[in-house]
Amino acid sequence: MSVRPHRTKHKRYSGETWWTVDVGRDEGRQLISFEGTYVEAKELENEYSADSSEAIGPSAPIKDFVIPFLEWYENEVAARTLKDMNDTIDLYIIEHFGKLRPSQLTHKVINNFKTALLEDGLKPITINKHLNYLSSMLKWAANNVEGCQGLKVDIKRFPKKKTTSPQVVPLNKRQVDAIYKHIQPHFRLLFMLMADQGLRVHEAVKVEAADVDEENELIHVIGKGNRPRQVPYLSNRFADELQRVLEKTLDGYLIINPKTERPYVTILKELERARIKAGIKRAVNHHLLRHSFATHCAERGMNPHALQKILGHASIETTNKIYTNVSKDFVGDEARRLRGLK
Repeated sequence: MSVRPHRTKHKRYSGETWWTVDVGRDEGRQLISFEGTYVEAKELENEYSADSSEAIGPSAPIKDFVIPFLEWYENEVAARTLKDMNDTIDLYIIEHFGKLRPSQLTHKVINNFKTALLEDGLKPITINKHLNYLSSMLKWAANNVEGCQGLKVDIKRFPKKKTTSPQVVPLNKRQVDAIYKHIQPHFRLLFMLMADQGLRVHEAVKVEAADVDEENELIHVIGKGNRPRQVPYLSNRFADELQRVLEKTLDGYLIINPKTERPYVTILKELERARIKAGIKRAVNHHLLRHSFATHCAERGMNPHALQKILGHASIETTNKIYTNVSKDFVGDEARRLRGLK
């Protein structure tokens, strides 16, 4: 029994992957053509198998790690990243590595994979992303599958091009307030979790009622790398809006998409609508709200170590970059203060 890419129908873009599901033996053997994801095709195979719950052995091929890995991965990343991982598995990992054991991956196998994808027109940065996903799966297997030997070689990526990222110009306080005035009430709390509290978008959308410590006015946040932190209430308008939402929500996520009954992944459409209403010409995204919040905190003289804890930066160096890019007015104010003129 097996699931493998369909020899003639397997497409190289998401949404139209085809599989051959090989089930049964001898006269009862069937080759079933199936359109969908690899996980769905594997579930179909399991319906025909009496051993679908059999534990993964140390000599199992990479394709056998997929379903248990995705079950774990779903709780570690945002929905968009999970979908992207699924697409990579469907289109590349199963086809090129599915039958191999981790210990069978060699530099030659990896280089052949990179060459094949280059010939398909993929860019090195995209191929590196697929290799990162493969590496994540194999690291999980090495840590969670008893006896799994893991990789014998390093997965070498294409070297990164040295580029200078353009400096992000934050919104000023008046611009943030103007957008806030035009945000629809349903989205205000999510907006302020980023603009007034400095949360990342994937942190903001997953805040639950149980994460709020009303007595101490703290929000418990799980950030990058599953690192927990506590963020105090940092504006009166946020405290007021949070209280209004908590009066209606006793349990579960604070803000739910009424169409899906699940947390939002993004509120970019609402930000775009509010930006236009506010008369702001430049683009506004989730990260810009967080970056503007951090800059305003630096300009008001917040201790960088305190700001590091609020933002959830692993390194103080990341936080210090904010202080080196604050406005000229702030630098001037500091100079005047040191001279005793302010």
